[in-house]
Amino acid sequence: MSLIREGAYQPNDKLPSLQEMARVLKVSKSTIREGLAALVAKGIIDVRHGSGYYVRPSKVAAKSMPEESPDLGQVLFVRQLLEVSAARLAAVNRNDDHLAVMAGCLARMQREDWEEALGADLEFHLAIAGASGNQVLEQVIGSLSQHTKATMKLSRAIAGTLADLHQKHWELYRAICDGDGERASQLMYVHLHDTAERMKILIPGTRLGDTESSGI
Repeated sequence: MSLIREGAYQPNDKLPSLQEMARVLKVSKSTIREGLAALVAKGIIDVRHGSGYYVRPSKVAAKSMPEESPDLGQVLFVRQLLEVSAARLAAVNRNDDHLAVMAGCLARMQREDWEEALGADLEFHLAIAGASGNQVLEQVIGSLSQHTKATMKLSRAIAGTLADLHQKHWELYRAICDGDGERASQLMYVHLHDTAERMKILIPGTRLGDTESSGI
C-alpha cells in the first residue's frame, strides 16, 4: 500500500507476482494474498484473471479504520449489518470467476497452516463482498478487514469449532452458487451469530444487536 501511495506503482502498473512479493517482503504467500484481497476490496487495485494484479486508474480508497481496536461485539454487529446483505446480493450477482475465488478460499481454509487458513477465511468473506456487485458495500467491508480478522481469530481459538466453521462456509457457498439469496443471507446471519456466541466464551458480555429489527 505504501509503495502505491508513494508513487512506486502508477495507475495501470502491474504488481509483482505473489511469489516475488512474498520473497521481497519476507512474509508468507497467505499474508500477501490477504493484503491483496483487502486492496481489491478497497478499490485500490484490480485483479485481472490469468494476468495478475494492477493499480486501478482511479485510486479512491475507503477511509482506514482507526488503529485502536474497537469493541469486537460492535465489529460483529456491523459485520452482520453489512455481510448479510452482501451474501444476498452475491447470490444474485456472482459470476464464475467469483465462485472460483470462493472455492479456492474454502480449500485453503482446511489446510493445517493456521495463518493461511485464517487468511483464506477473510478472503472468502471479502470475495462475497466483491461478488455483491455493490462497490461501496465492497469497500466498506474491506475497510473492516483488520477487525474482521480479529473476530475470526477469537472464534477459531475455541477447540472443536473448525469442522463446524468449514461446514457453515460450504453451505453458504452452495447457496450463493444456487443463486438462493434468501438462504445465503440466512446462513450468513446464523454464521455471525454463532461467532458471537463463541466469543462469549472468551469475552463475557459479547453480543450482537437485533439486526432483524433493522430489516436485515
